[in-house]
Amino acid sequence: MRLSCMRSLPAAALPDARMRRPIPTVQEPAEGRSPVAKPRRRRILLTLGVAAAALYLVAGLALYVMQGQLIYPGQRIKIPELPLPAVAGLEAFRIPTPTGKAEAWYLPPLGSAVPFPALIFAHGNGEVIDMWADALDDFRRWGLALMLVEYPGYGRSDGRPSGAGIREAMIGAYDILVARASIDRSRIAGYGQSLGGAAIAALSERRPLRAMILQSTFTSLRTFASRYWMPSFLVRDPFDNVAAVAKFAGPVLVLHGERDELIPYQQGVTLARASAQGELRLYECGHGCWLPNDLPILRDIRAFLQKSGVLQTLTAPREVN
Repeated sequence: MRLSCMRSLPAAALPDARMRRPIPTVQEPAEGRSPVAKPRRRRILLTLGVAAAALYLVAGLALYVMQGQLIYPGQRIKIPELPLPAVAGLEAFRIPTPTGKAEAWYLPPLGSAVPFPALIFAHGNGEVIDMWADALDDFRRWGLALMLVEYPGYGRSDGRPSGAGIREAMIGAYDILVARASIDRSRIAGYGQSLGGAAIAALSERRPLRAMILQSTFTSLRTFASRYWMPSFLVRDPFDNVAAVAKFAGPVLVLHGERDELIPYQQGVTLARASAQGELRLYECGHGCWLPNDLPILRDIRAFLQKSGVLQTLTAPREVN
């Protein structure tokens, strides 16, 4: 019988499972970087995003609430205590609107055969009709009766301006005009400057006009909202002039300054193209160009009114008593 020999091994030579496991290594944080830096950056970015969104909402709310002051700055021109200008034949009327009574002036032609053709005039948003009482004498010398319409909240008018109020003021002035036996209802034109062009366009949707003249007029006030990175639905009185011009069957003359810094002349191009009978005249001037001595504006307007049949043969007019 063989006996197997066994010899003892030193403990250091015995295999140990613990020695076969890899020893985990602990990475030291990179120099200058804290383990909490990434969550902190996220919180900072989130805070900045929330603050930016809040500021945007506040700006949008301010635009919605204060847009009346931006769109209608002329409402600050209050002259209720001043007498009417001393213009021959001027008659003043008070027209009810949803926000108060608006003023309108009728000015007869300086010489013409009865019945008269007529022109309804609407001024810009920073003016009042007092500024135009004498400035349109050339039109009266052509034989046109004039109706100058004030906006609610402007000048001597009551209330506050709004799209609905301006539209009702224009309609009321039109109805007063055509009720006069001396007016030729088939030869009534509308002429508006800047915001006044929107007032005339709105009138054309509710009352018949022979022709329209739009000077320095915008396509829609919604285009101004995009300048402030705001959604267009915030504009309460958008004045969609493109739609109004597209529906108007008569001739439209669009006048615009090529250097208009407030309403780019491209908007005038769009308005003229929207009309089936649109004509466009561009001038070397800015937004408020009314310089008949330097620019051919009056000549172009007179030719347009003749072409459209508002003004007929321009013979020497006889004086009307």
